[in-house]
Amino acid sequence: MSQKIFNQALVYEKKIRDLYISAVDTIDDERGKAIFKGLADDEQSHVDFLEYALDILASEGEIDINRLTSAIRVPGAAEIEKLTARIPEQMLGDTKRVLNAALALEVETSKFYADAITKTSGRIADILKKFYDIEQRHVDVVQIELDHAMDNGHWFNFMEIDMED
Repeated sequence: MSQKIFNQALVYEKKIRDLYISAVDTIDDERGKAIFKGLADDEQSHVDFLEYALDILASEGEIDINRLTSAIRVPGAAEIEKLTARIPEQMLGDTKRVLNAALALEVETSKFYADAITKTSGRIADILKKFYDIEQRHVDVVQIELDHAMDNGHWFNFMEIDMED
């Protein structure tokens, strides 16, 4: 069962990694490129870990969960404030389209991990929980970027309040 779940996870991770790699090649905005490059690198580390885990499972060894890491984190309020000043007034349509696609894939991947956790136990469940937490951070980061790109009156899924009204 664990090998099947890890093989399915590999499909999700490669799909989202490939989207981010493609975005780096097609997006003109340097800040957008940097964001997508960071996410692509993080997803590649997930692919690498899953391939390692499958090899370990095949040899009936023990998977080292500490090898599963992520450089992506949700920025704090002070960092978000600084980011808003650097976001271009008009982000390119391609960036918005990629962010929308990325959000959908990250949510789908998170749901996969949440479901997979319920089908496993022990060390494998711990690994899947860690993957779930990492993917949730990706969802949060992509949502923050999308909210700003869309300039839709929402900030991190919450409606902005105008104190002057």
